[in-house]
Parts: sequence; structure tokens; C-alpha cells
Amino acid sequence: MDTQEILISELKRLSKECRLHSRSVNSSFALMRVSNTINSLLSSLNEDSISDENPLSKRETEILAHVSNGFTNREIAKALLISEKTIEYHLKSIFQKTHASKRAEAVTNALKNRWL
Repeated sequence: MDTQEILISELKRLSKECRLHSRSVNSSFALMRVSNTINSLLSSLNEDSISDENPLSKRETEILAHVSNGFTNREIAKALLISEKTIEYHLKSIFQKTHASKRAEAVTNALKNRWL
């Protein structure tokens, strides 16, 4: 379980506790505000986690890993038993998905987003 999953789990638990206690405690308005704040945080965390999903295919990730190791298109093609044209095609797609225009930028963006 990563940090974000643990945080989401704990926030859900706290939200339930606040709702339960708000029925029996005089400070129900304060607890309901806390519960609403927690739910807002959960919503934003869930939105963030959706945008963090890896848009790269398994093959694109494999190719980008070779790029990160300094391999040329020819070397990658040879290692994966596919043509250089196929590598170029995948790199075009990788550049679009990582919002990059260069190989190093694609690797950096993928690492930053934990896609690689």
C-alpha cells in the first residue's frame, strides 16, 4: 500500500467516525464540517490519482526504459526484435503522452509521474 492509499484509507475512516460521533455529541456542526472537509480532500485525492494513471502501454514503457538507459533506436529495435520504424512510431506516441519533444524530456516526465 503506498502513501496515498494509506492516506485515503485513514481519511475515509475518520470521516465515518465523525459522522457517527456527530449524532451523539453537542458539537455536531463542528464534526460535520470536519467530515465535509475530509470528503472534499478525498475527492481531490481521487481526482489526482486518476490523472496519475500510467497512459503508456506496456510496450511503450519497455521502449522508454531502454531510452532511459541510453539505447539508440537501432539498439532498442534489435533488443526487442522489431523494426526501427516501429520504435519511431512508439516514440511518437510516448512523446505525445508525456508531453515531451525530446527523449530525455520524455524519460524525465515519465519518472516524475512514476510511469517508469
